[in-house]
Amino acid sequence: MRRALRALVVGAVAWAGAGCAYFNGMYNADRDARLAARSERAGRMDEARDRWRSAATHAESLTVHHPGSRWVSDALLVEGRALVHLGSWAEAVPVLERATGSARDAAQRGAAFLLLGQARLALGRFAAARQALDSALADAGNAPPDDALLLRGRALLGLGMADSAIADFRASRAPHAAYDLAAAELSAGDTAGAGALYADLAGRGPYVEADWRPALDALAAAGVESRAGALVDELSTRSDVTPGARARLLLDDATRRLAAGDTAGAAQRLGAAASAAPDSVEAQQASVRLARLAIAAAAADTDLAAARAGLRQAAAAGGTAGQDAAALLRTLALVDSLGAAPAAPDAWWFRRAEVLRDSLGARRLAAADFAGMASRFPASPWTPKGLLAALAAGFAPAESLRALLVARYAASPYARVAAGDSAGAGPFAALEDSLRRTLAQRARGEGRDTTRARLGPDIGPPGPR
Repeated sequence: MRRALRALVVGAVAWAGAGCAYFNGMYNADRDARLAARSERAGRMDEARDRWRSAATHAESLTVHHPGSRWVSDALLVEGRALVHLGSWAEAVPVLERATGSARDAAQRGAAFLLLGQARLALGRFAAARQALDSALADAGNAPPDDALLLRGRALLGLGMADSAIADFRASRAPHAAYDLAAAELSAGDTAGAGALYADLAGRGPYVEADWRPALDALAAAGVESRAGALVDELSTRSDVTPGARARLLLDDATRRLAAGDTAGAAQRLGAAASAAPDSVEAQQASVRLARLAIAAAAADTDLAAARAGLRQAAAAGGTAGQDAAALLRTLALVDSLGAAPAAPDAWWFRRAEVLRDSLGARRLAAADFAGMASRFPASPWTPKGLLAALAAGFAPAESLRALLVARYAASPYARVAAGDSAGAGPFAALEDSLRRTLAQRARGEGRDTTRARLGPDIGPPGPR
C-alpha cells in the first residue's frame, strides 16, 4: 500500500511538473505567438514585435528549465519562428537546427526546416538554405508547401541557377511567387515575359507596395522604363491604392524619369504626386523636387521667384522635406549675398556662379553669370576663368565666348593654360592663389567658411587643383 501510495505521489509530482512546464512555458509561448501573428495581419507591427519577443522568451525559458519536457520540440519551433519574425536570423539558426533534430514527426520537422531555410537565406547562405529547404520539401511529401518552393527558388537564384529558380517560382502558389518569377525572368534577360507578367499582376490584387516598388525599379533598370511608366499609370487608378501609396508610385517614377533625362516627364509626375495626397509628406517631397527642377531650369534670377515661394511653404511644414527646403533657401540666400558683395565683387560673383552650379544644380543660370563677367568685370583677371567656366557649363552661343577669349583675353594665364600653353602654368597658379586668398579674407572677416574657387572639370591645368 505504501509503495502504491508513493508511486501515486511521485506520479502526481511528475504530472504537476509537466503541467507547470506547459502552462508557464508552452501555453504562454503559443498564446503570444498567436497574438503576434494576429497583430502582424492587422498591420500593428510594433505590437507584433513585442509579442514575438515575449513568445521567444517563454519558449526559451521552457527549454532551459525543463530540458527533458515533452514540450521542448514545440518550444524550439516557437522560439525559432519568433526569432525569424523578429529578423534575428543568426540567433534563429542554432535554435532551428536543434528543432529539426528534436521534431516529433515529419510535419514538425518540415516546419523547422522551412524556417531554418528562411533564416539561412536571409544571411546569404544560399547553399545551406537550399539544403534546409530541400529537406522541408522532402518532409512535405506529395503536397510541397508553396512557401518552401518560393524560398528555395530564391536560394537557387542566389546560387546562379536561374532556370531551376524559375521552375520553383512557377510551381509555387505563394502570393509573392509571381513577383519573384518576373524578377527572375528579368535577370535572365526575358524583359517581354517579365513585362507581360507584371501587366497581368497589375490587373489583379491585392496591391502590395513592398512588391511593386522594387519591381518597377527593376523594370526600369532592365531598360524598359516605358513599361514601368505604363504600369504606374495603371496602378495609380486602382481603388486599393491609397493616396499616399499613389504619391509614392509617382515620386518613384519621377526619380526614374530624371535618371533617364526626361525632365519634363519627371515634372509632370511630381505635380501629380503633389495632387494625389495634398498636405502629405509625399506632397512636400514633390514640391521640394519641383523647386529643384525649377532652379535647375532657371535662366535668370527672376526665374527663381516661384521656386523660392514653394520652398518657403515646404520649409514651414517641417519634416525631412521641410529641412531640405530650408537648406535650399539658405543656399539661395548665400547666392544673393555673394552677388551683392561690395568688396572684390568680381571674385564673389565668380563664387556665386559656382554655388549656383555646384550646390543648386542651376547650370543655365551659372553659365549666364560666368559669361556675364565679361560685361560686369571686363578688366578682372578672373573674367577669363569665368568665360571658360561658362563654356564648360554649356553656355550658348559658345562661339561668341571663344571669340571674346581670343580677341580680349588671349594673354590671360587662364586662356593660355586652356589652350595647352605650359608657359602659362606659373601665372595661372599665382592667379588661383590670389583668388583663394581674396575669398578667404572676406570669409574670415565674416566668421564663416567658404569653398575654394574651382576652375571646373574640363578646363583646369594638369594635376590637382
